[in-house]
Amino acid sequence: MKRIFVFIVFTALLSVSPSEEQKAAELFRRAVQTINRLSDCQVRYRDDNSFGPGQKLHAHFIYEGRYIRSPRLYYQRVLECEFNYPEQTTPGFQEIYREPEDLIFILPPAYRALGVISMFPEDPKSYGPRGENTKSSAPWDFMNELAGLAQKGRVAVVDENYQGRDCLRFSIVGESGVWNRPGMERACLWVDKKALLPVRIEKYERDWPKPVVVTEYESFAADTGLKPEQVRFEGLKNPLSLIKTPKAEEIEPLLKRVPRRKLPEPAPGPEQILHGFYEAVAGIANYRADLTMSFRYGRLRLYRADRFAYSREPYWFTLFTTEQRANYLLLSHSAGSALWYSPEDKNLHLRGGGLQRLMGEQTFSGDDYKFYDQVGDNPYQLNFPELQKLVSGDFANAQARAWSVEYQGGKMWELELLRTSWTPPGRPGKLNLIIDPESHLPAALELSGYDDPKAFIACTFSNLKLNQDLRPGEFRF
Repeated sequence: MKRIFVFIVFTALLSVSPSEEQKAAELFRRAVQTINRLSDCQVRYRDDNSFGPGQKLHAHFIYEGRYIRSPRLYYQRVLECEFNYPEQTTPGFQEIYREPEDLIFILPPAYRALGVISMFPEDPKSYGPRGENTKSSAPWDFMNELAGLAQKGRVAVVDENYQGRDCLRFSIVGESGVWNRPGMERACLWVDKKALLPVRIEKYERDWPKPVVVTEYESFAADTGLKPEQVRFEGLKNPLSLIKTPKAEEIEPLLKRVPRRKLPEPAPGPEQILHGFYEAVAGIANYRADLTMSFRYGRLRLYRADRFAYSREPYWFTLFTTEQRANYLLLSHSAGSALWYSPEDKNLHLRGGGLQRLMGEQTFSGDDYKFYDQVGDNPYQLNFPELQKLVSGDFANAQARAWSVEYQGGKMWELELLRTSWTPPGRPGKLNLIIDPESHLPAALELSGYDDPKAFIACTFSNLKLNQDLRPGEFRF
């Protein structure tokens, strides 16, 4: 009943006359223009969000932020944070985005002796659970996102006294089927009636009655004359970072597509190959394999080799990294790291390699967004059952072709799936599977067709053993 009521409220707010709709659109345009005229601002704000299946995971933050518009120089510090799941962020966590370098710099509070850590904004791990990124964290960025939603939708406005302040409350509903941010369909915005600056923002998902994101400004100082030298880390002792990453040109020679040679002999049809693949996956209780991955996307470069063990029921996996070279920050940053999902506590456990061993064993929620991204640089997301879901989901209506290839001295089948529908940013548009005719399982794969035309993922699966005596959390297998 509550869900129905929420939708009725949004529908009623948008059932307005043309003159009222024009007034709402004009007031909203003025609010967007007002914030986009600011040169800088200093704020303190609360950010609450929920995510995961059934929105069961909740995160609460209070930030202080300093933002210079041009060139973009953004600073944020976590003042308070609470979670109902294991999380490593603590009060004192600081981030800076600098537009000239197009880099995000991080100073973690507990391990600041390691120095400043740099990240590419396009790195999936630089995003929060709702797609938030320090590069787009200023109040004008939030407002411009809502303007994008309004451009393809409708806006209504009412006067409202919010916590003793005279405000305008805008209700924004996006055009049906248009997603300005994954899942975001409608929003509410409160602005101060006189200053036209934001007070509160609520974002809603399709078919969910409560806001999944609430941003509320506790203080907002505009055009303060903020200088670049005032946007800096607080309490920084060591300006250097002890966590070193190789340069892209050092990794590039390691990145190889799957080596194979097309053969003149015909292969079975795509449907027959897929049927065999699905049947083979259905027969898997568990397996172990040696993996390699070559990955490039935007400025991100990664080469890694791992031992991987997977169990379907009970679900668990273990990933032990034997080699890793990356020019961006990874949660398991070097060879010798181990990541495993425990079926007992249903959490992810990470034991870092190299200097990250100083952090000891870390525990994360099994649903932690930092371990699951759409770009695909996490090998455990490419286990065989997940590959089957990828084929039957993203590539369900794909254009399919098949042929025979020589791979590692043997004859195999190559199945190519090409998406015919729109491909979202960061998602692959093409999947090539090298299928072993004996096991009917992939010996290798390539993902390509991203919004970056040079991007690709190439994975190999070797020393595959099915339905073994495997145990969770063991690293020798």
